[in-house]
Amino acid sequence: MKYFSLQALIGCSVIFAGCANKDNIIVCPAISAPAEGARAFVRSDTGGQIFDVRLNGVEATCTRHRSGGTAMELTVGLKLERNLNEGGDADVLAVPMMTAMVDEQQLVTSNNEFGYRIGFEKGVKKQYPTVEIEKIVPVNSRLVISLKPAY
Repeated sequence: MKYFSLQALIGCSVIFAGCANKDNIIVCPAISAPAEGARAFVRSDTGGQIFDVRLNGVEATCTRHRSGGTAMELTVGLKLERNLNEGGDADVLAVPMMTAMVDEQQLVTSNNEFGYRIGFEKGVKKQYPTVEIEKIVPVNSRLVISLKPAY
């Protein structure tokens, strides 16, 4: 399975920021996204309009977790766009996302599905919201982030 590295989206998966003491910050495990999970089309809840949703980068701060793994605080950027010719009324959509932990044998050891609700005001074509995620990544594992198709 081909993986599209989020590092290509943002240039670097580690940004040293946040509330952690700089002495506690460590290098983050690999973060990736399958190419087919970097973009999805999502139908809105209210108007039924189709929105183009894309992953738009990630920032991560990592610290050593007491389990021996890595505690990751992530900010995932999204780009949401709609065609105003197909409707520009106020609308709400739930962006379905998922994360997975993949071990060194490339086996998925856990996964989590969640949604992020975003409101659009009348006449707004694009938005660039961010999603805050906290994960504990086991030793010798990596984190996969993906959008889920909802259309």
